[in-house]
Amino acid sequence: MRRIYLSSFVLFAAAVVILLASAASAFPVDEPVANAKKGILLVAFGSSMPQGEEAINAVTEAVKAAYPGTEVRVSYTSRIIMRKIARESNKIIDEPAVALAKMAYEGFTDVVVLSTHIIPGAEYDDLKSVVDGFRVMSEHGPKAGFRNIALSRPLLSNSQDFERMAQAIVDTYPQKDKNSAVIFVGHGTHHFADAAYSALQMALWRKSPNFYIGTIEGMPSYDDVLARIKSSGAKNVTIAPAMLVAGDHANNDIAGDEDDSWKSMLVKEGYKVTPVLTGLGQNKAVQNLILDKLRESLGDDKQ
Repeated sequence: MRRIYLSSFVLFAAAVVILLASAASAFPVDEPVANAKKGILLVAFGSSMPQGEEAINAVTEAVKAAYPGTEVRVSYTSRIIMRKIARESNKIIDEPAVALAKMAYEGFTDVVVLSTHIIPGAEYDDLKSVVDGFRVMSEHGPKAGFRNIALSRPLLSNSQDFERMAQAIVDTYPQKDKNSAVIFVGHGTHHFADAAYSALQMALWRKSPNFYIGTIEGMPSYDDVLARIKSSGAKNVTIAPAMLVAGDHANNDIAGDEDDSWKSMLVKEGYKVTPVLTGLGQNKAVQNLILDKLRESLGDDKQ
């Protein structure tokens, strides 16, 4: 079923490009390829909450500041969130296939799709299939796609990424004493890329023993983290999202007042819990990591 879905997704992108290209046929003179028009499409899962939008906006502004001469656009991958925003705020945010089709129609020749995904999981795989579809279309000429299109790697792609992310976390949440612990909670996934969270845990432990990574839907689980905290002897816990945005998951699954939230379950275990609702996108060190992924995709070795 997944292959059928991805194929349909790419065919949808192709259909949008063909429709837009047919409208462009009204113009008798093509723009010379020498007149390059470069763009960056920043892609996030998305958020309909103000706190979540703040993190996405922070990353977008960091990209604009680093590349002031390049147009930066934003796209979401969650159709549920896009529909909610359209319904409640009358604001249209395009998914990647539509956003890229519009950029092709508007004459962009060189585009980098900037992923803000934490791990190379299912969401990243879907994004890659869209970009690959535009690459195939580009082989048939600029009217079908772009002269150049690239996709950046997710934040946690290699061993250096884990060390940098771990350092960003430790620097942002310094331990007060041996009785305190910091728990970062990611979304988690059934995709094999879920192993990245365990790799990040190892990188954190190399820097400080009382930093823990957990996930809502993957491994390490809440029970895994709880067992480790109990053995550490910590009494005070800071809990924060290991996600780009502090959106619905952060406000409900992690720090909510419901009985099954991580905060509530830890309080029942006798811990003093302090939630910090700040997304990784608002962290300057994480923004720099994202910018380095962008520079890598652009072939820009400026560090």
